Amino acid sequence: MGRPEGDDVRYSIGELARRTGLTVKAIRFYADRGIVPPTDRSPAGHRQYSADAQARLELVRELRSLGLDLRTVRKVLTQETPLADAAAKHAEALAEQIRTLKAQHAVLKSLATVMDFATTLDLDAGVTTTLTPHLPATPSAAQLEAWLELTELVQDKDFQATMHRMAEYYRDRPLRPDAAAMVRDQADPRLAPESAEAAAIATKIIDAHGPRRALVEQLEAVNDPRRDRYMELLATVNGWPRPDPLVPALTWFLTAVKAL
Repeated sequence: MGRPEGDDVRYSIGELARRTGLTVKAIRFYADRGIVPPTDRSPAGHRQYSADAQARLELVRELRSLGLDLRTVRKVLTQETPLADAAAKHAEALAEQIRTLKAQHAVLKSLATVMDFATTLDLDAGVTTTLTPHLPATPSAAQLEAWLELTELVQDKDFQATMHRMAEYYRDRPLRPDAAAMVRDQADPRLAPESAEAAAIATKIIDAHGPRRALVEQLEAVNDPRRDRYMELLATVNGWPRPDPLVPALTWFLTAVKAL
């Protein structure tokens, strides 16, 4: 006949290990930390456990296999935290880990694509690191998001061609480095491009960075909103200050020049 089950049943630690699938060492560990202490002791001083202790240990085993930490397991067993609440919180934590892992997986898959594009772009432009993203070892959520958007952007064939033409143009026709910045800083989109005030600003910039035709050609080459977005994403990934966009100022300036 089998051993009777019920409130009075007592198991040795070895028998309990066989019943729960836990090791004797693990059961002692949970007992020593007060998570599932022995029900009582035998006359010889050996630990004994009841059927209730077995059920609690089986719950501990399941919760631990799902990744819940000991603190949470203890709170569940003491009913400080309802099991449903602990499970929901852990599920959300796992969901966040999964989202992060998916993003990291996507980053790793796209690494060669982004770096090949940026490296070639740097070579075309005759620079070394200005246009190359460098994702840190432990990127923030914002950096991961920026990297993934960069990946989509650099896979656009038209964008690739535009950026390479822009880089080659600047390599072959060097523009004074402060020309675009001067336009960005001095352009005033509040003024009508055809106004006398706009004409004065445009003339001043041309006088500083002319000849006019070359200046217009080179500024037209960089006047692309996708270029602005690339530089913004690049700054996020590299941890640089967010750059001011060029397109609004360049568009205003080029319109003002045409009105001269």
